[in-house]
This record gives sequence, C-alpha cells and structure tokens, in this order.
Amino acid sequence: MQNNSDIKNFLSELGLKNIENIEQDLGSGYVRLRISEAERRQALQDIKCVEDIVVELLRNSRDAESSNIYIATKKSGDSERIIYFIDDGRGIPSDLKDLIFEARVTSKLENARKDIYGFHGRGMALFSIKLNVEEIYLTFSRTGAGSSFFLRIDLSKIPEKKDQSVFPEIVELDGNISIIGGLNNIPKNLVEFKLQNQEINLYYGAPSQIILSMRNNAKSMDMFDLLPKFNDFEEVKKYIEINEDLKLVHYPCLTNNYNVLSGICSDFFKMNISDRSIQRIIYEEFEPLNPINLEQLVHLNRKKNNGPEEVGEESPGKEKNAPKIYEDQKLSSRFEDDEIKYIMNALVEKINTEGQKHLIRVRDNFIAKRNNNIQINIELEEIN
Repeated sequence: MQNNSDIKNFLSELGLKNIENIEQDLGSGYVRLRISEAERRQALQDIKCVEDIVVELLRNSRDAESSNIYIATKKSGDSERIIYFIDDGRGIPSDLKDLIFEARVTSKLENARKDIYGFHGRGMALFSIKLNVEEIYLTFSRTGAGSSFFLRIDLSKIPEKKDQSVFPEIVELDGNISIIGGLNNIPKNLVEFKLQNQEINLYYGAPSQIILSMRNNAKSMDMFDLLPKFNDFEEVKKYIEINEDLKLVHYPCLTNNYNVLSGICSDFFKMNISDRSIQRIIYEEFEPLNPINLEQLVHLNRKKNNGPEEVGEESPGKEKNAPKIYEDQKLSSRFEDDEIKYIMNALVEKINTEGQKHLIRVRDNFIAKRNNNIQINIELEEIN
C-alpha cells in the first residue's frame, strides 16, 4: 500500500479536488477513493452515448493488460443495443465482482494514466456506465483469465450513431496514420483506440462471429486441438474450475457439441445464440473476424480513391479481408444465396408433390432479400 503522501500526489495529478485520501482498502490491489456528492452527480453526465460506453470499457480492459478484446453487439428491436464485452486481461477477484460498479473503486493507483480521452484511474467508469444503462453484468471473471460484461442499453436514453457497421477512412502521411472524417460510431472509436494501443487485438462483430473467432484464434495458436472436448456442460464447468489458468476466450474451444457450446455461450457470456448459428460456428460455415488492422484500412482507402490496382481486382466494397460486420437492420443478408436456394427448392418440391392432386405445379419462382424480409413469389400453372 502506498503512503498517503504518494496517494495525494497521484490524486492531484488526476485533477481530483475533493478527495483527501483512500477511504477503504478493499484488498487484492483495489481501493475505494473518497468522493464528493458533486462528483457523484457528475458521473451521470460522463456517458452521453453508446460510443462513450465502449471507450470506457476499452480503457479498463487496456489497464487490465488485455491482449485480445472481443466486442459483440446487436440491436434488440429499434430501441435497445446489446453489447457483449470480453477480454483476456487480469480479471477481477470473485469477492470484488459487485464492488467494481461502485464509485471510486479502482486498482489503478500504480498505473493511472492520461490518454487522448483524458485522465483514467478514478474508479468512475463502471459506476458511470451503470447509472446510464438498463443492465450491466459481469457475467464471468477470474483472476488471470479475463472478464466478460453484458450490457443492455435503452437507445431512447443513451443514443448511438445509426450505422454501426461502417469503418472510417484512414490515411498514412509521412509514416503517421490518421482518421479522416467518418461517423463517430463504434468502429471509428475502435480504430482511434487501436491507433493509440497497437499491441491490443480488437475484434468487433455479431455474437456468432465473435465465438467463431475465439475458436479460430485458438486454432491459429495450435491450441484448439490440445484442449479436451466435452459432450456434457457439467464436465466443462469442472474442467474450468480445476484449470484456473485457462483464458476465458478459450472456453468456447472445449466442445464440438451443439448443446454444450450453447451452454458455454449462455452461461459465461450471456449470449443466446440460435441452434442454427451454433451449428454454423462448429462447422465454420462463415468467415471468422480479423482483428482491426490499420494497414489494411489504409490499403482499402487507397483502393477506394485510386481505383483497382489490376484488371479484374475486386472493388473495395468487396475486399476479401475487409472488416465484416452484421448490419443491424439487414437480417436477410445473413442467409447465403445457397441457403435460400435450398429453402426454395424444398418448398417447390413440396408444392409440386401436394399440387398433383389439384393438377397444379410451380411454373416459376422469384426470391428477393429486403432488409429484414425474404420475399418469395411462386407462380403456379395448371398441369395439362
């Protein structure tokens, strides 16, 4: 524990005027700082939009020495944003899981810093977030394994930018990478954070993309096949209990069983992923996410401004390595064309079979994907 003189110097550097010293030593390196009522009220104003929430979570994760941060997000209707925030940092001791959401609880007396967003280390980030969201849970954490947060945000109270799938344009000038324009959405804030913290890998996408990417990253490290595979969720929990050094982000690698993987997603991350999506994850029926790559984004911007470098090269909008994000309001686009054709062929076959007794068969069909709708038009004809 530092002496009060060191602490006061630290607090003075942070610009905290109404704090005398530590109010309480919580153990495990955590303390509670004194707070004035005015500062407590100010916490309500610290979060103005969804993007502010993401930034504060990123800063906390960085200070917890995370190497990989996974952010899954989706909209629930038009009025709620759901965020799953998972990292592989130091984790939080079990006896402090509830205290971290209280004001002035911090572990950052040794490594508090000032970054592009301001001072960090006052122990107010999670408290401010909790005041402004409908729900925030620490769904799982263990010392050394990482942490997982679930957030539910009412967009009528805390707004967000409309399009959360578009990444900003970035350019490289004289060896320095800079962001030019763009919406102040979650992707832009992730790129800004990446510019300042290039040693951290950031993954951003839909819940199923995040789980697939965790499994894929373990495979790239030759770790996936080394981990046991269980067909019983209770066995998974027993294994995790014994192997305390196993990172949280590797838990989805402990099975190839649909039900068990669904249990892992639900129990540790509070993700309710459909059975079909769980199947697609296990069979790798879609692409995993790449971490945000600044050089890649610079390359995409050059191609956009200069045109294709070679004849036949794909357009920037179809760059194979471009960040792939599920768009909130285009659910139908998540179906591959082959999947739609399979559904249509099965439907046509069924109509033709049942139509024989009515002397009817399918003459032609048409499918259109429109945002959250799949429009199917089937033209019939009489059997001569």
